[in-house]
Amino acid sequence: MKRLPLRVFFPIVAGLLFTILCFAASRENHILEVAGWTRSGWEEPVDIGTPADVLLLTFNLPAFICLLPLLPLTYWIESELVLRIAWCLVAVVQWFLIGRYFDVQRRTLPVPRESHGLLLKKLVFAIVMILGAMTLGFGLFSAAQGHYAIWAIVMDAGFIGWGLIFVIGALRWRSSWARNDSISLRLS
Repeated sequence: MKRLPLRVFFPIVAGLLFTILCFAASRENHILEVAGWTRSGWEEPVDIGTPADVLLLTFNLPAFICLLPLLPLTYWIESELVLRIAWCLVAVVQWFLIGRYFDVQRRTLPVPRESHGLLLKKLVFAIVMILGAMTLGFGLFSAAQGHYAIWAIVMDAGFIGWGLIFVIGALRWRSSWARNDSISLRLS
């Protein structure tokens, strides 16, 4: 039997885990409060959600960031179920793209030919670098505040990890298409 490609395996596992964690978050009544996180000047503990919510954010942060432009729609959509379903669909797409990347690296999928313009590549590179730097900066700033709750550390590690993945991935992608352009111009 042939091995299951990662572009299929990752979305299935991500969808199942997302559903399980959403169910666990709805069933949990233990809300995490982390001392030291301030909410506009108050020094009281701040609610960061249930452990399942923290794990959802940690594993699916890029999907959450992709949904931020749709934030104004939350004024009209008051159903948490609809918002969770949208986040789940974007998380499945996120893990499909991650699995597809690993399949291309393992050479089980042909390398796609890129025909996008240089301006579009530069724009995507700039957006990913800015998002990565902001995510990494938020994670480092939050970690520097000295939280000792395990779930706060998990969330900080998630922000730091995804920030590093964004920045390193963007730099690797930039070097690959810059190298391809220089090879096609015979400048190497």
